[in-house]
Amino acid sequence: MTAAPSSAGLAPRDKILAFVGILTVLFLSSLNMTVVGSAMPRVISDLGGFHLYAWAFTAYSLATTITVPIVGTVSDRYGRRPLILLGIVVFTLGSVLLGVVQSMNQLIVLRALQGVGGGMLMAMSFTAIADLFTPIERGRYQGYTGAVWGISSVVGPLVGGFLTDHLGWRSVFFVNVPFALLALYFVGRFFRMPAPSGSRMQRPFDALGALLLAGAVVTLTLALSWGGGTYAWDSARILGLLAATLVLGGGYVWHSRQQAQPILNLRLLRDPAISLASLAGFLTSAGMYAAILYLPLYMQGVRGSSASGSGLALTPLMFGLIVTSTLSGQIVSRTGRYKGLIMGGALVATAALLLSTTLSTTTPLWIAVGLMVLLGLGLGPVNSQLTLAVQNAAPREQLGSATSGNQFFRQIGGTLAVSLFGALVNAQLAQNLAAKLPPAAAQLPAPMQDAIANPNVLSSPQATGQLEAALARLGHADLIMPILTALRGVMAGAIDHVFLIAGVLVGVAFLVTALMPERPLAGRRAGARAEGRQAAATD
Repeated sequence: MTAAPSSAGLAPRDKILAFVGILTVLFLSSLNMTVVGSAMPRVISDLGGFHLYAWAFTAYSLATTITVPIVGTVSDRYGRRPLILLGIVVFTLGSVLLGVVQSMNQLIVLRALQGVGGGMLMAMSFTAIADLFTPIERGRYQGYTGAVWGISSVVGPLVGGFLTDHLGWRSVFFVNVPFALLALYFVGRFFRMPAPSGSRMQRPFDALGALLLAGAVVTLTLALSWGGGTYAWDSARILGLLAATLVLGGGYVWHSRQQAQPILNLRLLRDPAISLASLAGFLTSAGMYAAILYLPLYMQGVRGSSASGSGLALTPLMFGLIVTSTLSGQIVSRTGRYKGLIMGGALVATAALLLSTTLSTTTPLWIAVGLMVLLGLGLGPVNSQLTLAVQNAAPREQLGSATSGNQFFRQIGGTLAVSLFGALVNAQLAQNLAAKLPPAAAQLPAPMQDAIANPNVLSSPQATGQLEAALARLGHADLIMPILTALRGVMAGAIDHVFLIAGVLVGVAFLVTALMPERPLAGRRAGARAEGRQAAATD
């Protein structure tokens, strides 16, 4: 057993300032996710390598997903503070080097480095809150993290677009530096927790487990990223990657059973509070990703909003998320109850997603905005308080492993959702577009028909202009509006199917949370006494 770190020796002021540092860390990592996306089209224009575009995001996602469970377990051995500080340094180093890259290959490698730092920051941010505050206080502060995430999601596209337009895309990567310096100061100065001690410190690091888990994540992510696009789902490469995922994943499960301190502690899933909360997080990630990916596409591709307008498409959703993340945290800290808030949020999110299946080319804007707000109101308490449910059930000496495991399952759920929804949209377009196009479109040359079937025509003014010019050269300039109308209608139907599947998945998450046991949250005095007893326990 290891004596977990306790915040009992920190003054209240130092706790709050340490928490400010944690929020800065979280803002730093979450801002990066949105600000970079605004700059990537300009990056591709300058560096070339459009065929590598997706890898700029895949490399970061891969590195983050692999890092989260590893660093969570390591933090239970060595404490959160050194890993947060190391994560800030690695993330900032990657950001600065990204600002001077000269090729797409360099950018991909450095995005992976940045992803390692980002994974460390994301994993440690939520676990550090459990170190600083007693269980009944955590609900309030976990709610603030949801608000920070929502704010960064709104600010990121605006900052990224402004910097790219006025200072160049390289400045986007340097915007992280001042926040990193602030985080280093607050965490280094105020987050001073005693290091863990006990027998767990003497156990060797599970390097083989880390390799098996990393291999399974890499092969699964590659299969989902390439399947149905770069390669057919039944191609030898995709089937081989999926087979490798099963072998490596199965190998990890077998290996982890032999380890006293595995990288991803699957034994924690024996507790129904942890396993059901992790499953609910896995499922609700689908609803979040459906909104993040397809609400902007609906606004720009179906409704014809400008690129800047579609960049703000998530603002109503994030507004709702910020409100309920904060309020739910306050309610939990006052009542000590969290299950009802999670269930209520999942139910509201389910209703919002199912109602979103009615969105069409003629839906009034106020209805679309209202549904986005409703979805955010539902997702807010789910995102913030599921973490609390896991932490409240986990042994204190395994808080890092339990919290990072919950985040790991959410990230895997999001990765699967991206693949599922992408395949669904492509299938809907292939199945329904031909019947909606004007009859004359069937007589166009095959390359022209391929261009018409490309959804990029709806979201890129440049692609629309190229298609219009090509049709004019063939004497069919009059077809551009009927073609765009047909595309918008089919795309709206495809996005409705995405929201339907996402709504069903979040609905299942609601049922899962109904089965989740609710453990009492220790009060301030009880929590402090319990922490003191645990800190005094040694082997």
